[in-house]
Amino acid sequence: MTCIVATRDAIYSDSQVSIGELDLTYPALKIIRGKDCVAGAAGHGGDCSRFLAWVEDGFKGKEPNWSSKNTSTEDYCAGLVVKEDGIYIFMPGDPMERIEADFFAIGSGGKPARVALLLEKTPEEAIELAKQVDPGTGGKLQILRLHDK
Repeated sequence: MTCIVATRDAIYSDSQVSIGELDLTYPALKIIRGKDCVAGAAGHGGDCSRFLAWVEDGFKGKEPNWSSKNTSTEDYCAGLVVKEDGIYIFMPGDPMERIEADFFAIGSGGKPARVALLLEKTPEEAIELAKQVDPGTGGKLQILRLHDK
């Protein structure tokens, strides 16, 4: 899947997309800048693309139509959104919920990245460490800071 890390001022991601049933990987952009936020998504590729487009469009209109394939943990979509007032997690069909923490991580590399962050590693180091233990995390590091334009 992937590794998305959010801090109160930035979103970080690996760039590897994995298609398990085809045993393929390729690089892709997993984080975007929206209106007054930065965001990233992990999970089903099509749903992640729909989520990121919705964020980029300022969350206008109804929630996107999600894939009907969402039957396993590989097929879900989760998003992290960083706004001025904190980090939010999004799951399809649910309202965004603010995470009362200074950082969070999602995706198949999310748990090892969170452990690294708890051990006071930087987000960049956390993703690099996740790459070492999670085959779904790889490729180049991507970073978007909330206040960069």
